[in-house]
Amino acid sequence: MPLGGAAATIVAHGWFRVFRNAAFAHDVTLVLAGPGEVLAPGALFGDRSAESGAEAITPGSVLVLGAEALDRYAASRPGLYVAIARSLARRTLAVQRKLEGFSRSTVEARVAGALLELGASSGAVAAGGGIRLELPLSQDHLAALAGTTRASCSAAVASLARRGLVRGRRLRGLVLSDPAGLAGLASGDAPGTPDLRLTAVTAPTYTA
Repeated sequence: MPLGGAAATIVAHGWFRVFRNAAFAHDVTLVLAGPGEVLAPGALFGDRSAESGAEAITPGSVLVLGAEALDRYAASRPGLYVAIARSLARRTLAVQRKLEGFSRSTVEARVAGALLELGASSGAVAAGGGIRLELPLSQDHLAALAGTTRASCSAAVASLARRGLVRGRRLRGLVLSDPAGLAGLASGDAPGTPDLRLTAVTAPTYTA
């Protein structure tokens, strides 16, 4: 779905990936948004440059409030706009960190960071320890979240598995067996594999 306009689009249930079209990729996933989150908080303040659109990755629905309806609702809940502003600040910081990672991090570091992001947003404690990923994501989704190609993403996950940082054959149900090790890799404290194909990123096309 396209985002923008003088309306608030709030996730009622389900999960959506919020993406941005970029010069070096068809689209890059900025964040995963769950229940209660605003898909494009910047649009409420006149900034439509951050998010290009959103795609449902689970069955879900959204609540769309026009500007007047939102103002009426906020009049009885003074903290609403404060919460939206905080959401915008978190989104802006996340995007800045992601863009910095694209230019300075290895592909394995970015994939490790993306897996940790998934674990933090929708993970569950796994039997035997670690964090099990619950969202039904594909390798294409993970590649878009990490800002790399599907092939590079698959190779990175396989490398992480060989190093004992993750276990499992499919992304859904994948276990982050060593979150601390993944965090070290994502922060640049461990060696990874440079991604030399960033300009050749391909990702699926999504239309409203």
